[in-house]
Amino acid sequence: MRVIPILTFLALASGPVAAAPVIFDFANLKYNGGINTGFLPTDGFACSGGDLCSSTIATSLSGDLTFTNGGLTVHAQGTYDGKAFGYKAAVVQDHENGYNGKLSGRDAIGAGLGVYHKNNDNSDDNITSKETLWLHFDQVVSLSSVGLRSEGHNTTGWDRGATFKYGFDNSTWTEGLLPRYVGQFDLSHTGQDFYFRFGGDKADQFYISSLTVSAVPEPETYAMLLAGLGLLGFMARRRKESAT
Repeated sequence: MRVIPILTFLALASGPVAAAPVIFDFANLKYNGGINTGFLPTDGFACSGGDLCSSTIATSLSGDLTFTNGGLTVHAQGTYDGKAFGYKAAVVQDHENGYNGKLSGRDAIGAGLGVYHKNNDNSDDNITSKETLWLHFDQVVSLSSVGLRSEGHNTTGWDRGATFKYGFDNSTWTEGLLPRYVGQFDLSHTGQDFYFRFGGDKADQFYISSLTVSAVPEPETYAMLLAGLGLLGFMARRRKESAT
């Protein structure tokens, strides 16, 4: 019986496995008597009804929201007209009383994350002209899909062919189709930074309603696995030599 392949198999089996997907459902924000009973961020406060803001939009337009779920943390920051974070932009988590918990589909209802750049204007709560939403994770993740909602808090409000833009460095942008009647946009990318902005040939307003991500093991984890494999291989050779 060959020893090394069996030990190698056992080492691989005990090594890092693919992390389970984590869903950040930004559309899940509900208030009951003024108390938030939905998906809770780690900062922010109620504003413009049941929405959750990163600043008081009547006097200040700067700030971010932070969300933690499944051991991952993401910071949401807003920008307007290319200006740096903190200049006339604030993040809002818009709510929908009719939220039904569906992440996709023609009948999915809900809003999500948007950007404010106007004082005292509750209508400026999604991502519209010259606005960008930056989502920064505290560790490297693999993004598999993005949920989007229209201005009407549904998946049916966009015209056919309506567009938005996304990128990973705030300088290189790709045009995507807003997922009419679907609400879910497949996007495969590994990193920590994800940007979404108004734009494209047929730009329309939108919210980021959800993100589906998976944690990516740190390089040190793979290094430990390789070291373990090397040690097991060395031990197997020693045993084979002793047996002969």
